[in-house]
Amino acid sequence: MKPKHHIELAVVVLSLTITNFVCAEVRVWTDTQGRTVSAEYAGVDAGKVKLKLANGKIVPFPYLKLSPEDQKWVKEGFLSSPENVANRIDQYIAAGLKKANRAPNPGTTDAQFVRRIYLEITGRIPTHDETLSFLDSTAPDKRKALIDHLLDSNEYVSHTFNWYADQLRVTSRIKDFAVFETYIQWIKDCIAEDLPWDEFVRAMIEAEGTIFEDPATGWFLRDFGMPLNNLSATVSLFLGTEITCAQCHDHPFEEWTQMDFYSLAAFLGQKTERVGVKWKDYTGERDRIEQQVRELKGDPNFGFDNRIRLVMGFNQQAIGDSEEKQLSLPHDYKYDDGKPGEVVEPYTLFGEDIDVSDYETPRQAFSAWLTSPENPRFSVALVNRVWDWAFGLPLHNPVDNLANLKQAQNPELLAFLAESFGKMNFSIKDLRRAIYYSEAWQREATPEGVSEIEIGRNDYPFPGPVLRRMSAEQLWDSFMTLLVTDPYDLKRDVADDVRRSIEMDYTSIEGETALQKVELASDLVRKAISGPAPSLHAVPENPTGKAYRENGDLLRDYGTYFVRASEMRQPASGDHFLRAWGQADRTTPDNGSDQGSVPQILYILNSYMSHSLAKPDSMIFKKAGGVRATGEKLDQIYLSILNRPAEGKEKAVCYKAIRSDEKNGYPDLIWTLINSREFLFIQ
Repeated sequence: MKPKHHIELAVVVLSLTITNFVCAEVRVWTDTQGRTVSAEYAGVDAGKVKLKLANGKIVPFPYLKLSPEDQKWVKEGFLSSPENVANRIDQYIAAGLKKANRAPNPGTTDAQFVRRIYLEITGRIPTHDETLSFLDSTAPDKRKALIDHLLDSNEYVSHTFNWYADQLRVTSRIKDFAVFETYIQWIKDCIAEDLPWDEFVRAMIEAEGTIFEDPATGWFLRDFGMPLNNLSATVSLFLGTEITCAQCHDHPFEEWTQMDFYSLAAFLGQKTERVGVKWKDYTGERDRIEQQVRELKGDPNFGFDNRIRLVMGFNQQAIGDSEEKQLSLPHDYKYDDGKPGEVVEPYTLFGEDIDVSDYETPRQAFSAWLTSPENPRFSVALVNRVWDWAFGLPLHNPVDNLANLKQAQNPELLAFLAESFGKMNFSIKDLRRAIYYSEAWQREATPEGVSEIEIGRNDYPFPGPVLRRMSAEQLWDSFMTLLVTDPYDLKRDVADDVRRSIEMDYTSIEGETALQKVELASDLVRKAISGPAPSLHAVPENPTGKAYRENGDLLRDYGTYFVRASEMRQPASGDHFLRAWGQADRTTPDNGSDQGSVPQILYILNSYMSHSLAKPDSMIFKKAGGVRATGEKLDQIYLSILNRPAEGKEKAVCYKAIRSDEKNGYPDLIWTLINSREFLFIQ
């Protein structure tokens, strides 16, 4: 009988034949005899590691003849590859379905898959040509190839930003001239770079300076003057732990006490929110600038321009640390473990305690503890939210209260994903890639939905994703795909204008320059920050004109910019289509809605959106107008809207309607399809 470790090794070698992981890294390999070679890893096959030499030749080398260090490198890389994680997801889901005595849903058809993957990654339905290209392809790995292609696209950044913005409660402005466009642009840049989640969070927690000096300060400045509320949001989002109640009293349902809350808040107790200019000096600078503006105006009675005051105030908002600051218990503290007004020492809620003296500031110590791979909730909280994003339901509900992970629908799967996320270097893109590769995600959505009992008990074993309506952003961006040539052509370009118009050193700026800057800032806020324009450069000279621009990114007839949801002000105005269809107001993390309402029906019936689709300039009309035969036009419209050809009785009904009223037949067909359940819901 073979020794146990030989059996385990054989299992590892056999498992290496299942799939490959991608790692285009040239490294020095060593065999058991000490010989070395520089080569790039090119996969594994039948227990042999494929090494790509400098001349391009691929040499298969036995796994067992590699040095122990190289064997470990191959094994760890394989275990954390998206392909392997996808396989393990399917194994855990299969075990859960067996335990629940439930069969998996059927796999998606190619038409269902291409529509769903575009909506999931790019936030829109595929175009007619994209749909046809995928359906006509006979490549055996076309699904995997499309997933990889879309994850590397600019549209991935666009739609992923919508999710980040919901989680982080991103807004273009809070009040007056408190504008957050540099923060917004930074988030998009981080998504494009696939900045690891732990580094992204640390950048926000450790940020210093104004929002112009370090855009990541937007996380704290979003809750300016409300540090304890910001702490609650931080712990809820990044750790899946709800401690808000403990801010005022011991939590009635959880283990957290008010002392726990303040002890955690003490890590941020030295954080400051203002530039170190004293208020009297700030007032003195205001007086100086005011006098210069009066002289410029030639009016000694000219009042101080309130806009300058607002811009100066925003420039005072900056994140820093001061050793002179300390957090104290509130004046009405009533528990025996402390006294009102007593200074609080920082300590962590769970996991390993951390020595503040090892760090420059307590805030840096908090950041290290929060994002540590050893923190038992950091990875779990994120993968649970991403799973919710992909499947329509989290593994553990609610996402902001992971009090008992054993109550998750599939606790073993949740723990595995959390561990794998760390091994993937906290790459959200690779985590999503693994989920989309899985057979579980590529199955049809459960048509009957999920009951409130299943949700409350975490009792849905995921035979497939949950049937759900498109999000507001998916619906809007899908309409853009049907309406305009390139809805991503007109991108939001506001951050530089914000910096140029609002950033100022008010201790040295002259009154004339200050006045010029706030004039530009006023125009910017009115047109692009509060208004619909994605940038000042997009504002037409004649906003009431009736011309429809050929590239299709601006519809002047209704004063509406037809651009991607990510390129608009954040969030959209309260009367916008996006808000009517449930876009989050960003007051709390992820508070968007996919519930139906009467205003949504009215928007579809009467809005500029429906009227625009029926215009000859819309992309779908142009596409259908390129063919003559009724059947070909019908397929063009169906493939553009539902991403499948018309079937059986549908054709007969459509032919009859079009022949009876050829002028209105096609517009009526378009209107009917965009109002169908099949269009609005994701199968």
